[in-house]
Amino acid sequence: MARTGLALFEQRSTGGVARQISPIDTMIYSSANPGLMFALVYIMWAPFLYPGAHMVWAILTVAQMFIIAGLYWLLSVAMPRSGGEYIYISRILHPSLGLMASFMITFTAISWTGILLNWLMKWSIVEFFYSIALIKGNDSTWLGVADFLNQTYIRAIIGTALLLFIYFIYYKGTKWMVKLAYITLGATLLGAITFIVANLVTGPETFANNFTQLTSLAYADVINLAQADGYPTKFLFGATIMAGSTYIILNTLGSTFGANLAGEVRNVQKSQLLALFGSLAILMFVWFIFYGMSYVNFGGMWSNSLYYLYNAGHTAYPFGSYDPFITIMIGIMTKSPIFVFLIAICFAFATFGSAAGLGFGPSRNFVAWSFDRLFPSKYMKLNEKTNSPTYALRTVIAGAWVFLMLDIFLPTWTENIGFTIFTWFLAWIFLGLSGILFSTRKKILFQSSPPIVKTKFLGVHVITILGWLTFLISVSICYYLLIPLFRGDISFTMIIVSFVLMITPLIIYFIMKRVHAKKGIDIDIQFQEIPSD
Repeated sequence: MARTGLALFEQRSTGGVARQISPIDTMIYSSANPGLMFALVYIMWAPFLYPGAHMVWAILTVAQMFIIAGLYWLLSVAMPRSGGEYIYISRILHPSLGLMASFMITFTAISWTGILLNWLMKWSIVEFFYSIALIKGNDSTWLGVADFLNQTYIRAIIGTALLLFIYFIYYKGTKWMVKLAYITLGATLLGAITFIVANLVTGPETFANNFTQLTSLAYADVINLAQADGYPTKFLFGATIMAGSTYIILNTLGSTFGANLAGEVRNVQKSQLLALFGSLAILMFVWFIFYGMSYVNFGGMWSNSLYYLYNAGHTAYPFGSYDPFITIMIGIMTKSPIFVFLIAICFAFATFGSAAGLGFGPSRNFVAWSFDRLFPSKYMKLNEKTNSPTYALRTVIAGAWVFLMLDIFLPTWTENIGFTIFTWFLAWIFLGLSGILFSTRKKILFQSSPPIVKTKFLGVHVITILGWLTFLISVSICYYLLIPLFRGDISFTMIIVSFVLMITPLIIYFIMKRVHAKKGIDIDIQFQEIPSD
């Protein structure tokens, strides 16, 4: 028999089914979600969209995320229930805004679950074979395998199989997801070690010589070709800030999902503090390795110039339809199938774990919506054996499959995943407003919160300050995304997808409000309190 989703909101610290995740587990889960190796993806896009960006220094812009993490922490301590931003915004501002913001973040994360599986296939599997072909002198056999696996229908079949495996992990429950998070982090660290060792046994000069030999494009010509097209040959401060505030901060999204599991976490105050801030520290450390090694091994301005040639579709770009991902780059640097295999397998495991993690946390939001009568009651039903919300998880997989197919067959709609940044930070604008208004709009709830939530700085509540900063950061980052959009470097589909994800939950809210009103139920009354124990 299925159990009710109320268990996911329980506050028992010991002896209960709900509180099954330790503080360390929560931190590892929050660190694994964003995909620490995705720095090797965003370095291909950000310097093109923001010409002159220095991707190593851009890491410092992640300081903005510590502010947002601080707001999440205080709100999760005040309202320790599964559902994250949905609980906070719906209780402080309005239920329609809470559903809207939560829905936007939830389905953005679900889109990642599908899209990342396509990344895994393209840059781990397909480019592994292409890289081997390249270092073997464009061997036709290896190229044939790469071309076969790169076909859209093949990627669709493999991706669907991987999604079904993710559903199996979801079905097994939270503990399996936590174990996968540890594997994900381990694969990432092994990938970082592989990159470092590859640098130690070769070096920049070897890479430059190998690049010229294997591609028939002189290493020195890459910068000249980009410069001839008007690409800047010096690093720019403004571009660095914007690149970091979009694509590097994008690499943190998912680090807050420990808050979505707050009803299943032991010692919420300690767990959320460790998860939110500890995960950011781990992320920044690993990024310094990946971005730093890329610039040291290949050359900073040279890397930016190559990525410009790739994104601009320049005729001199040497890898045809294949992206200049680390699988290819490390193959050129070492000419070693072993190093290519290691970096490919590490990226595959890290990406699979991230894909699973990014859909898992938000699945609890469906339970929260159902608990508040905004979604059908069946979404509250939990599997008796695994404590998993079965219908919610099936919806996650179905949604992820749609985005997987979009990324494979209609990639313009997921191009540079700009819609995910824009949608996410639109939602966080309302999170910031919640922080700003919490102490005045919900005085009783605020005053009954633990002392840490009511801390003041210079006479102003810290949560209010963090709310203002979160609001301003989110508005700024949305603006940064509009710059390449209006310049024509990002598809207009970014706005369309974001608009659909914003309007859909508002329609759902008003439909459900009307349905329950006909039954004599005013669903807004329940939002005066947080879910009960």
